Amino acid sequence: MKQRFTAALTASLLLLTGTGNVSAAVCAGDLNLDGNADLADAKMLMQELLGGGAFTQTQAETADFSGDGKLNAVDLSLLLQMCGTADRLVWSDEFEGDQLDASKWSYELGNWKLDASGNYITGGWGNNEQEFYTDSNAAVHDGILTIAARHETYTDERQGTYEYTSARLSTQYKFSTCGGRIEVRARCDAGKSLWPAIWMLPEDSLYGGWAASGEIDIMEGWGSTPEKICGTIHFGDVWPNNTYLTNDYVFPAGDSTENWHTYAVEWSAEEMRWYVDDTLYSTQTGWYSANEALPASAPFDQNFYVILNLAVGGHFDGVDGIYGDPATFADGEKHFDIDYVRVYQTADSFAPSEVASLPLELYAEGADADLMNRGDCTVVTVRKTGTLPYGVMGLLRGQKFDADTRYQVSFTASSSVPREMLVTLENSAYDRLHEQTCQLTENFQEYSFTFDADTAQRLDLKFQLGAVGDAASLPEHHVKIGFIRIEPVQEGES
Repeated sequence: MKQRFTAALTASLLLLTGTGNVSAAVCAGDLNLDGNADLADAKMLMQELLGGGAFTQTQAETADFSGDGKLNAVDLSLLLQMCGTADRLVWSDEFEGDQLDASKWSYELGNWKLDASGNYITGGWGNNEQEFYTDSNAAVHDGILTIAARHETYTDERQGTYEYTSARLSTQYKFSTCGGRIEVRARCDAGKSLWPAIWMLPEDSLYGGWAASGEIDIMEGWGSTPEKICGTIHFGDVWPNNTYLTNDYVFPAGDSTENWHTYAVEWSAEEMRWYVDDTLYSTQTGWYSANEALPASAPFDQNFYVILNLAVGGHFDGVDGIYGDPATFADGEKHFDIDYVRVYQTADSFAPSEVASLPLELYAEGADADLMNRGDCTVVTVRKTGTLPYGVMGLLRGQKFDADTRYQVSFTASSSVPREMLVTLENSAYDRLHEQTCQLTENFQEYSFTFDADTAQRLDLKFQLGAVGDAASLPEHHVKIGFIRIEPVQEGES
């Protein structure tokens, strides 16, 4: 940590040899009280960090850009960015203190991949992984986050018994970004079946389930071949019709993932670039969405959140593409160490694309149906409704509702044959907080309702197209649902 801190200050000193003057609208950064936040102020802050100890309380508060009550290299970086000498740091974790910052990270637990309502999708996180993720396999110490993979028996009442434990952390619902530079300094122990990963998933899967809404892998490593890593993007369509682009980085002779390295991706609307220690090794430009109505930058035109994990086994490096290797753990637990995570707004950063209609996913039980999101609407083809009202559904999962807020939910809908559609708003326990029946015709009609959220919660909006009314007797038909919006009602609006 001390070496990294000193290096950051030394690098910053090189920026102080030029000139520049940025007029400050407020007093933040104006340490010499000349009315400007400029390189002279940055030099004062650098000297203070190197041991000057001469700052007044007012100067210290003025220089505390990160608002954590301390002065460090992050504050210097932010001041330099005000002076136009660097990209703007918008989020970071330096892993100071002695515990994980719960305002920035959440633990993702278990071995099962679940949907937003907690329902089982598949085991092994969809990759045949053998570990059970816990909230006790990660620790913060001496400025380092350590994720520990262990060969130990772990039994969960619901998910069963496992031979390995580890940790998986994410910033979902706490931080996400669209474009810019995402940078992580890390190292990892080697050994067959270890799978360290630094990666990103969409905050909201607006274009459909994995991988239609995309995945960005900043770094993935093979424990059996620590002399290389890879950077990858997944995109195209929903599995199994998805695809990917990837490139490997091979370390110089004698080097590997066991040593400290900085892994980064720089991401614009047209291009992604992968780096190891600022060495560019991969550039990708050819991604696309199977939905041709979406922007050319889709699916990587939305906010993505960060994930850090150390898997054991699985298709990436598991024994026979499945199992963990006990020999890897013969001398004890294995570590994935992270020094920092930093996200910068750069010239490549951009605002997420707006979508004309929130996309839906298909749920079918005892029925025969297809679903296609087309940008401005979702088309559900119903061939057989089954016997349940929810036998066919277009789902919008996990929508965020803030406490003490009134929302308006609106959409348009039509059907190639007249029929009824049941619309419900439900929590993860399937409690219906709203329901209404819509009479659909061949012409698009507008529908809306208001909902008062008493508490902060995430709810599922369900367009039920199974055996609702006399729909079970209908021939094959197509239902279009479009321009879905969930918006807070401003004060004074009805």
